Amino acid sequence: MLKFCDMEENHLVITKVIKGKVVEINPQSLIKNIHIIKDRLKHGARFFPVVKSNAYGHGIENVVPILDEFSDGYCVGRVEEAHAVRLLSEKPIIILKGVENYQIDEISNMGEIFLVVRDLEDFEIKLRSKVQNLIIKIDTGMGRLGILYKDLQKILDLLGKYNGKDKIKGVMTHFAYSDFSDMEFIKSQNEIFDRISENLERFLGRRILKSISNSAGTLSDSVFHKDIVRPGICIYGISPFGKNNDFSLKPVMSVKTRVLAVKIIPKGWSVGYSRRFISADQIRVGILDIGYSDGLPRKLWEEGFVFIRNKKFKIIGVISMDMMCVLCDDTVRPGDEAYIMGDVEGITAYDLAEKTGAIPYEILCSMGIR
Repeated sequence: MLKFCDMEENHLVITKVIKGKVVEINPQSLIKNIHIIKDRLKHGARFFPVVKSNAYGHGIENVVPILDEFSDGYCVGRVEEAHAVRLLSEKPIIILKGVENYQIDEISNMGEIFLVVRDLEDFEIKLRSKVQNLIIKIDTGMGRLGILYKDLQKILDLLGKYNGKDKIKGVMTHFAYSDFSDMEFIKSQNEIFDRISENLERFLGRRILKSISNSAGTLSDSVFHKDIVRPGICIYGISPFGKNNDFSLKPVMSVKTRVLAVKIIPKGWSVGYSRRFISADQIRVGILDIGYSDGLPRKLWEEGFVFIRNKKFKIIGVISMDMMCVLCDDTVRPGDEAYIMGDVEGITAYDLAEKTGAIPYEILCSMGIR
């Protein structure tokens, strides 16, 4: 169920109701973040926002129509996501995890699609195929997908063997630190990438597109911008450098639910599984229509709280599959909205991550639209 409703500041918010969970996407915050990011780009750098994992839980169908006015293309993880983007935009798409061989025909009629090469075996297969737009991924230290930078000569040998120079449209790598916490290693990766790119272009006899920047690289220094930047989490209002260095980004997603019931329990009564909470006095308990099956971290019960009627109420008792309890007062009524996550101190994605031993990326993807 997708609908629009008015916010207090007279902007529209996109609302998705998923069982008891209500996910709200704020287009104005998204647009503000885009301007902050693009204002930092070096001249000529192309803006390819990452919308994999259903746009980090925000919903591809919600964010791409807004991003399309500003983007030069998109990065997705899978073919299925490329299809979802293509329904909304005609701009180029980079499929970061490449495709299986049986999917090559499937993408042939999808417009401008760039496939990222996974490893040497995948590279050879794609060179033998009818695929025309390849981006070689170089592993400069991340250790996931990509061809080891030490295997450059093997790349060149395969290009010569299959006469595949024309298929190569770009080269990319991926930083091993999303928060740039080890700048020496980041600089080392950048230097290796520049050297490999230069050698590859010399062999091809022409320039190709180069890309290395994640959110941290995009926000920090134009030396990392190259030809294409691939910002992800910062688009959605989360700084890779933490809440104390947020570049004035605005969280795009908020999550709320409703109060199912309010009850009074006596002193010595337990709340939730395993009786982890025992009331020290007579208390009022609000039961909320959300739980860990909705992506709420179960560990949040230890330190978490919610906002109801602009008041803060502590979570009590272990969070259940589709319900949770809060210690409330007599102002709370069944049907009231309870804000679980949003742009409010204490319930941001940073805060929920900190309280549960997670990272903001994990919180957005699990709490959002899946």
